[in-house]
Amino acid sequence: MENSKIRITKDLKEQMLQHAREELPYEACGVISGDSDKGPVYFYPARNELKSSTRYHIDPYDLYRIIMDIEEKGHEIWGIFHSHPASPAYPSGTDLEQSYYPDAYYLIASFTDAKKPVLRAFRIVDKQVEEVELLIA
Repeated sequence: MENSKIRITKDLKEQMLQHAREELPYEACGVISGDSDKGPVYFYPARNELKSSTRYHIDPYDLYRIIMDIEEKGHEIWGIFHSHPASPAYPSGTDLEQSYYPDAYYLIASFTDAKKPVLRAFRIVDKQVEEVELLIA
């Protein structure tokens, strides 16, 4: 893995955080589409079918709908987003076990301080975690 920086728009960040706020006390989840030229372009909020405060699993119907829309637009899965309502913005053991997209960025928002949520980005390949500097444009 290489050390890198990624950039997302303030609007994209706010969409993710708003979705996470709406899902509290449960973990929120979603998918970020993009392409290699433009980077991240769209956030797709999804339902956490587990309705859990410590784990997430994107609802299969949502995931199918999201992937179909991403393919129709000629984009790719750029990132996977989820929140941690009461723990730090760092991949948990479960997150490592379920990191099925080695080419995607994993963005995690922590709401341990709900007034000041923390958003961090990672690459997870073969259960190895590398933090990626997240810049907000």
